[in-house]
Amino acid sequence: MTSLLSSVARRLLATLTALALAACGGGDSVDVAGVGSGGSGVASGSVTGFGSVIVDGVEYDDTAATREAEGADGARANTAVKLGQRVRVQYAGGRVATRIEVQAQLVGPVTAAPGAGGVLAVLGQRVRVVTGSGDLTQSSPTVLDGYSGVAAIAAGDEVEVHGAWAYDSATATNVLVATRIEKRADRPDPVQLGGVVTAIDGTTIRLNSASGTPVRAASLPTLAVGDVVRVWANRSALAVSPVLALRVAADSVAADLAGNASVSVSGLASHYDPVGRTVEVQGVKVKLADGVTVDEDALARGGFVTVSLSRGGATPLASAVSQRSSGSDLGRTVEVKGVTRGVDWTAPTVSFVLRGTPIQASAGAIAPVCRSVAVSADVLVEVRGSTTGSGAAVTAASVSCSTAFTGAPTADYTGTLAAIDTAGRSLRLLVSATGQHLVAVWDDKTYFEQHPASLPIGLRVEVEGVMDKGSNTLRLSKVRAAD
Repeated sequence: MTSLLSSVARRLLATLTALALAACGGGDSVDVAGVGSGGSGVASGSVTGFGSVIVDGVEYDDTAATREAEGADGARANTAVKLGQRVRVQYAGGRVATRIEVQAQLVGPVTAAPGAGGVLAVLGQRVRVVTGSGDLTQSSPTVLDGYSGVAAIAAGDEVEVHGAWAYDSATATNVLVATRIEKRADRPDPVQLGGVVTAIDGTTIRLNSASGTPVRAASLPTLAVGDVVRVWANRSALAVSPVLALRVAADSVAADLAGNASVSVSGLASHYDPVGRTVEVQGVKVKLADGVTVDEDALARGGFVTVSLSRGGATPLASAVSQRSSGSDLGRTVEVKGVTRGVDWTAPTVSFVLRGTPIQASAGAIAPVCRSVAVSADVLVEVRGSTTGSGAAVTAASVSCSTAFTGAPTADYTGTLAAIDTAGRSLRLLVSATGQHLVAVWDDKTYFEQHPASLPIGLRVEVEGVMDKGSNTLRLSKVRAAD
């Protein structure tokens, strides 16, 4: 009873705190919907492309953003942003991202290989792979990184899985519908569990079903049944029930609404109630505002949706709803844009990597102007296409090229590391196929796949960044070994 009262008290205190912050506005004004104004926002969804970064069809300028992932101890480390990852974007006016948090939902071993319907288990949690464009939920095919197809995923593989949690009434279980499955070369420890909270008893929670994985923690954040959580635990703790968690984390929609002018969540609809006009998206229960029209059949079958939220009492209001089934693209078309060089555009079929994303383009998809671009020239490339569900490559429907571009678009180069100065935080790259050298510098926001001091001269690497204005120096956002 004491634990239950403590849990209720924590939830009440968090709610009152959020309301108090919204009332004072933290120095900002409050609009008529009760959401803090000033142009700031939070968007939760999946990466569907790169212009800067595109989340479920909406582009955010990420040139000055930190890109981070959270660990078992709560510390954040720089990371790479990849196609299909689930992310939480914090942004200022004009959709200028200040921080992008990469939020894997499961990290650890495959505990059951894929069976019927592309369903497998990771850390005992059900995961469904989307294998084609005709999925009833309108989900895009799952990006498979390190696998040639679903059949190649084997029990015992170490994977990182991103996606959206959705309730499966046939099994009475919450299933992670995967947007990305990446094969890991390492054996992560701690591992990361996750899912929808189905029961809370003191500091013990249960995940994803009435008989799902029990997890016990020394302390819990403010939680309610239905919330989506991320759980870190030592690998050895998996053999014990309940699993002893090192840490449990959940995003607070109440806090987001109190401090931002715009809050949106994308995912799959669950538990749609046409009478009460409520629906759950990625653990967030929302009430459809008066006047908001929806495709009820799509919500009932768990279709993909983006909800724009405002505060409406105990349950957030969905002041706007976008659904893929109603004609909105919402990221089904993958868009990738960036500057590169070293591509042989004269080849009948062109394969290249842009913004860390493998692209395959047939002759018919490539604009004629691309064919005249020299291998040594910097070119702004724009790709529109889709994933096929087999591997991580994007099949291009169209590729356009421009050598006369303005501003500072993100550039992506592959080459050989010719020199590195760790004290001065700079490197020199011999760009493949051009024989030209490129100077690049890094800062505290730059992600390195391995520590700079351990990078050997002669290593083939892929670098990404923005060219500093008025110079030929690339300001790096990412450095990784080229595949």
